[in-house]
Amino acid sequence: MTNNNFIIYGGSNNHSFDSETLGIINDLTGLDLEFSHIWHQKWPDEESGFLLHDHKKISGKDAIIFSCPINDSLENELEDIVMACKHQYNARFVTVIFSFMRYRRQDHIEIQSEVTRLRWFIFKLKRLGVDRLVVVEPHSIKNTIKFCAECKMELYICDPTPAIAQAVKNEILAMGLENSIIFSPDLGSVGRAINLAKSLGIDVIASPKKRLFGDEVAIEDNFDEIKFLQKIYEEYGYNAPVSCDINDIKNKNVWIREDEISTGGTAISIADKLRKNGAKSVHFIATHPVCTYGWKIKLFPSDGRKIFNSVWLGDTRPRGNGASSYQESTSGRINRIKIAPVLARTLVKALKDRY
Repeated sequence: MTNNNFIIYGGSNNHSFDSETLGIINDLTGLDLEFSHIWHQKWPDEESGFLLHDHKKISGKDAIIFSCPINDSLENELEDIVMACKHQYNARFVTVIFSFMRYRRQDHIEIQSEVTRLRWFIFKLKRLGVDRLVVVEPHSIKNTIKFCAECKMELYICDPTPAIAQAVKNEILAMGLENSIIFSPDLGSVGRAINLAKSLGIDVIASPKKRLFGDEVAIEDNFDEIKFLQKIYEEYGYNAPVSCDINDIKNKNVWIREDEISTGGTAISIADKLRKNGAKSVHFIATHPVCTYGWKIKLFPSDGRKIFNSVWLGDTRPRGNGASSYQESTSGRINRIKIAPVLARTLVKALKDRY
């Protein structure tokens, strides 16, 4: 690998995170990669008119494009950059890095009443000219792998577990490993919980959840523990350190492990249930801070109630709509987990596998 193999572009939405990741990549590889500039501009009628600097250098190189498309406009920007690099300027290989990947819902092809947006998004990227995706913990790892395989898209998934474990380890050690447990609120999050629990040397409690309305869900009260455990073992192996007895959380410090937080309603419902079942303390961990409108007043109510003893969120995307990081700040009430180091290592592996 040499600097001349690559041309690097970063989207407009999460550039400080992208820059941090690229800096770590340079440290790990000894390269001196830099971003080529995207000249963002619009015509008076709002039509995009951005330009790619160094476009004459793209031909024959591997184009690496960092992106965090949290809305349609940013997704359209990504599509234009991919098309320009691959089909106008003749990049030989295009890699897109998603610190956060859209379309976490409607990903089940067996539900014909829904448009399987995750599937079509991946297929569209392939048609546009993307050869490889590097993704930080998609909502459905299983379906992301499946859809990429269907369209022959090369895929590398970044597991944030090492960064999360490093961030919370001292807190858990201070509480005592024997007094702490990881909680998974549904089958889809059990794998994340198991990975974190194994890295810390503690166990997992898991339960299914029921959907109430919209994005709101709650822990299922009455369920067949044997059947649910069997599903877990079939999915994650019989050595998974998992219990389904909610009573096991009594007098324990419980750490909820999720892939994202959106409205905050589900997290609060789970916290209430855990406290009613005797949890000594409740902590919340999520990789992606989606944080839709109203999330702060739910997690940190003005009456002073403490929903969680601590909250830990990754920095994979701007919180909320991304308009202002200061507007979405919480004056230190949230512990930031730096995901760039593990993403950088994942991308370095992808590059080394190619060269």
